[in-house]
Amino acid sequence: MSPEEGSTKEGNTAVKDFFSMMEKLQGMFDSDDVEVITNDGRSIRGRIDNLRSTQPFSKPAVKITSADGKITKILFADIQDVIDHRKK
Repeated sequence: MSPEEGSTKEGNTAVKDFFSMMEKLQGMFDSDDVEVITNDGRSIRGRIDNLRSTQPFSKPAVKITSADGKITKILFADIQDVIDHRKK
């Protein structure tokens, strides 16, 4: 396999992960109780305030507003899991 093939495959995986993460987060946009778990084990819980995905020179990220009003920006690359705790 050539180096180009390997990088293309990784690129496709990154794009697929981006779109699946966007879809998952957009589905939780109206929830006031979302928990984001990061790769380093942090847990941020609150409401999705902003999804940044297509601005030039920026990495895809989500902003979570916690119950105390603190806004935390988390890059998509740092997200391990997203849980929606809203009551159904």
